[in-house]
Amino acid sequence: MLTQERKEHRMQVCHDVLNQYESEGDSFPDRIITGDETWCHHYKTESKRQSMEWRHVNSPSKEKFKKLPSADKVMCTFFWDRKWVILLNFLEPGQTINPDRYIAMLTKLK
Repeated sequence: MLTQERKEHRMQVCHDVLNQYESEGDSFPDRIITGDETWCHHYKTESKRQSMEWRHVNSPSKEKFKKLPSADKVMCTFFWDRKWVILLNFLEPGQTINPDRYIAMLTKLK
């Protein structure tokens, strides 16, 4: 579904990457960083008994735990290379990504 111009551009980029790999060898893939975004449910862990009675927050609990999803989802943005995750960033519930936040995240990545 790409235009001919876009197909040619994509072919040129792939050709450039292959040429760079040939000239630099196995150290080249170590410098490639990939990123993605996804929505995550935020879970609060509490026991069945904790959900039914009032008690001090620091009191120990020995009951089985159940997970209660919160009403909101949070945006998770992550960047990784071929070895490990470099940056993992969660937005607070209700916030959205905007240019300023994205610039700050890329600055942190740098």
